[in-house]
Amino acid sequence: MEPEGREFVTPEIEKRQHRRAKLLTQIRCEALGREELHETRDVSVGGLFVTSKEPFPQDSEVSVFFHLRSSDPAISCQGKVVYSLRGLGMGVQFTGLSHADRVSLQKFVDESN
Repeated sequence: MEPEGREFVTPEIEKRQHRRAKLLTQIRCEALGREELHETRDVSVGGLFVTSKEPFPQDSEVSVFFHLRSSDPAISCQGKVVYSLRGLGMGVQFTGLSHADRVSLQKFVDESN
C-alpha cells in the first residue's frame, strides 16, 4: 500500500517500444568508477529496470552483466541510464547489445508472455 498522497508512477511508459518480461535476478552494473550489485525487475530487448536506492544519474554510461536464467550464458553489454529515481531504481537502455544476446532476450520475452 502506498503512503497517503503518493502514487507509484512508471516513468516514460508511453515511450516503451518493446514488450517487457518480468526478470528478478542479480545484475552487476559498472559506471562512474563504481561496480555494484543490484536486482532487476523487468527486461526487454531494449533495456531493463534495475532496482537501487542510489541509482546512477540519468545519462550515465553503464556496463551491465546478468543472466536471464541461471543455465543461460551471461549477457554483458553497454547501456545508458535513461531515467533515475532515487530510492526506486533506474531504467537502462541497451546501447551495445550483440546480435546473439538480442536473440536470447527476444526469445526470453516471447516465452514469458
